[in-house]
Amino acid sequence: MDKETLLHDSYLCHDLDVDELEAVASIAVLRTVVKGELLFLQGDTATGFYVLLNGRVRLYKSSLDGKEYTLHHIKPGQIFAEVAIFRGKRFPANCVAQEDTTVAFFPKDDFLRLLKKSPELALKIIASLSSFLRDFNRQLEELSLKEVPGRIASFILNESEQTGKNTITLDTSKTELATRLGTISETLSRNLRKLQDNNIITVDRDKIAIRDKNRLSAIADGEKI
Repeated sequence: MDKETLLHDSYLCHDLDVDELEAVASIAVLRTVVKGELLFLQGDTATGFYVLLNGRVRLYKSSLDGKEYTLHHIKPGQIFAEVAIFRGKRFPANCVAQEDTTVAFFPKDDFLRLLKKSPELALKIIASLSSFLRDFNRQLEELSLKEVPGRIASFILNESEQTGKNTITLDTSKTELATRLGTISETLSRNLRKLQDNNIITVDRDKIAIRDKNRLSAIADGEKI
């Protein structure tokens, strides 16, 4: 599959025409990383940014005693490490592949030259990036305004929508998922059990099956379990 096809549905390139997509793809460098491989480390020189084409990566920080704190789970189509363009000369976090993954790397200097050459392309890319920011703001809103059951329900529904399936597979530990949802693992497990006891979902190890989508949607909107 060529670079244009792989990049077409990403946030970066979604609104570009054929010629613009070809121009952006011409400066992209494809890289494949295997599960567990580090893409970059905190403090490495940031010479460009990435678009995730397939697979999944995790951005995290490590403490002096070796503990890891997850910042973001990046999904296909999303941009990451964009600090290289806007400010800073070094990556502020670590990045590891959670499964076999393909990324597109965009060298900073080449990308900025392309934007200066085509202001119209720059405007389209800004518009495309705003979609990513809207999704990020939605996630922040859910963390700040919703109770834990609503966050869990929203997470399950969003994952189901992205895969097109009623059964999702967790790609992280429940401890990491709890942190991502702004809670602790005990609270996460307790609410998953309540959802299962009420026949709204079924939990089988790392798989969660939706049994009552309407009720789950209502919980995501604030209804009590």
